[in-house]
Amino acid sequence: MIQDNMSVRRALGKRAAVAILGCASLLAAGSALAQGQMRGDDSSDTVEDKGSLLHQVFEYTKNNSYFRVGVLHFQYYGTSSRLKVENAQGLAAQGFGSGESRLDHTGSSTGNLTTLGGTFGMYIPKTGKHLAMEVTLAPPLKLDFEVSKNAIDESLAPETNGGLQTGIPPLGQSIGTLKALPPNLTIVYRPWVDTMFQPYIGAGAMYLYTYDTDVNNEVLNAYGNEPTLNLTKPVACVGQLGMDMKLTEKMFLTADVKYVGCAEVEAKVNNIVVNSPNLSPTVGPINVGTVSSTNDFKAVLYQLSFGMHF
Repeated sequence: MIQDNMSVRRALGKRAAVAILGCASLLAAGSALAQGQMRGDDSSDTVEDKGSLLHQVFEYTKNNSYFRVGVLHFQYYGTSSRLKVENAQGLAAQGFGSGESRLDHTGSSTGNLTTLGGTFGMYIPKTGKHLAMEVTLAPPLKLDFEVSKNAIDESLAPETNGGLQTGIPPLGQSIGTLKALPPNLTIVYRPWVDTMFQPYIGAGAMYLYTYDTDVNNEVLNAYGNEPTLNLTKPVACVGQLGMDMKLTEKMFLTADVKYVGCAEVEAKVNNIVVNSPNLSPTVGPINVGTVSSTNDFKAVLYQLSFGMHF
């Protein structure tokens, strides 16, 4: 059953990737249509004509695009599998068992964040401004990587299989940090373009690109062994709803909500060595190995912004 669910999610991810390619094709087709509109019947391949064509393409983009900027809030709603311990050695293997083991009532998550965000949009030619392409722009999002449930305030290995108390403290909520710069593209449809209030709906894809991860948890860094955090980078689906409120011919306000999902992110913290106050003075540090989890990524981006038509 689990393998079937994973197959479905991978298939959705592939469809999202196809959506990106489709959007790119629309962009190319739209530009071609715009260029076709701009050409005269007597167009030629001279350098002068090409320069004029590029100028007209620039003019089309300038007169058929918009930008909005405002407050962007990232809210994570995803769920996680139980934490899995792999490659535990020595006394850690006694506490967790040999091979792989799952820790009940545990999981992982990511923090939420409010920042500045913007959107660049361009109307697709020959659609009467009912269809547009949009890209969300924001500075790199610095997010906390966290554990959840019992992993926050209970020791992951309170005792060995032989009943020896380890004294290993709870991890607390925060494990480290990561930066996200997820490129995305959506196609939005506005049924009404001449009214004061202009609702719209959209769909697209987002590449969940993360980098610059850092594990700064005191329990995991007790021996200065510098554990590492690795995250997979899948493609996610995006669903979008919003409303523009016209202020003037050029200015407007927008409330926008994007749902990001249909993706699994695997997180691994490697090279974990912890201190056991009761055992380490005798046997040294406890080599836990790798702790991982699989996250069913679900997040919502809320955006309230001021916009202008070019």
